[in-house]
Amino acid sequence: MNFSEALSLFLSCAILCGGLFFTFYLKGFFFIHPVKTFRAAFSQSGKKGGISPLRALSASLAGALGVGNIAGVAVALLLGGAGAVFWIWVSALVSMVLKYCEITLGVKYRKKSGALLSGGPMYYMSEGVGGGAGRALALIFSCACVVSSFALGNIVQVSAALESAHYIFGVNKTLFGACFALVTAAVIFGGFARISRFTSIVLPLMSGVYIALCLAVIFREAEYIPAAVSEIFRGAFRFDSAFGGILGFLLSKNVAEGVAKGTFSHEAGSGTAPLAHAGAEASSPAKQGILGLFEVLLDTVVICTLSAFVLLIAMQKGVFEENGMAFALAAFESSLGAWAKYAVGAAICFFALATAVCWAFYGRSALAYIIKSKKAVLVYTLLYLCTVVFASSLSEGAVWKTADAAIALMTGANLPALFLLRKEIRAETAVLFAKEKRR
Repeated sequence: MNFSEALSLFLSCAILCGGLFFTFYLKGFFFIHPVKTFRAAFSQSGKKGGISPLRALSASLAGALGVGNIAGVAVALLLGGAGAVFWIWVSALVSMVLKYCEITLGVKYRKKSGALLSGGPMYYMSEGVGGGAGRALALIFSCACVVSSFALGNIVQVSAALESAHYIFGVNKTLFGACFALVTAAVIFGGFARISRFTSIVLPLMSGVYIALCLAVIFREAEYIPAAVSEIFRGAFRFDSAFGGILGFLLSKNVAEGVAKGTFSHEAGSGTAPLAHAGAEASSPAKQGILGLFEVLLDTVVICTLSAFVLLIAMQKGVFEENGMAFALAAFESSLGAWAKYAVGAAICFFALATAVCWAFYGRSALAYIIKSKKAVLVYTLLYLCTVVFASSLSEGAVWKTADAAIALMTGANLPALFLLRKEIRAETAVLFAKEKRR
């Protein structure tokens, strides 16, 4: 077992244990009271002129949705067979509560400067946990977030998009990277308001296109579905399927020609979501936190499951590729024809663009916490854009090792902070459901 595999396995255990703890600690409220949970999440509305809760949700989804929702599922199936899909579901349902916890704290401890709202784990670490330990956790998280923005949010995603565009459309990588950087710059220099507006348009559109393509394959090849479902449950409790499913679930943003590396499909527990959700004009911290539950459901349970069925259908038809991205493209092409790979390729590029934009905001926010200098943030942004242009020429191995270490530090700082502030999370939850009970 190499460093990346060992680190991924360790983080998988940490996330699952943390998810189980908070599920029981909060008495599984979202499972026991699904109607109240849904009503609480979608009954709020933002102030006029502010960032609405749903726009903040779209920005956070941009950071989580990526090529891993397509190629990452292929890797999970290649690692553990059809039974891996069952463990994708289990992993999502167990760990989704962590996203609720971190968003709730992120909104509670956010800061307001004029009309600007900003927040994230560094604020609830430094002020909620407090003391030297809290400040140390905040500094570790912020530094790791800046590093991860270049590795995980930029190079990994953009490289996959460039490789896909070159493979499918035959475009020049450097020229495509330059166009990618220009669009990214146009969005991120508009601040969080423009970022959230951009993601609120692009993500629903691209998600809709991708979901429609998946459903077209499923309906066209409906006779293969019973066998696929049977294979999922029959293989779920073989060790290789369980291991492959949990690991594959946490392996996200896989590059087209690379081996799956360790990270998180929806980033629950790593602390990225609060950076986006803190900008919303939310009715209460817990209400905004509940949107994180639905974020995981869409990101992992819906989109990853649809990807899985398309891939399982292709496997039954004898379609197979050793590379995750190539396997996904071949699966769609085998059912819908050659045009489908162009549509999927376009979706991959837009998913990667949205992720790069969102992670630029994450990195800028983390750097602004460390260094109170607008010039430093500007220099960071220019370096980030240059990295976009040359992403495909950088060493994948070195980038993934850096990303693994950075996401480990972020998660390692965030999970203890959530545990130390667990009573505040439970208090916010109790207040929310007390209000819902009176309605």
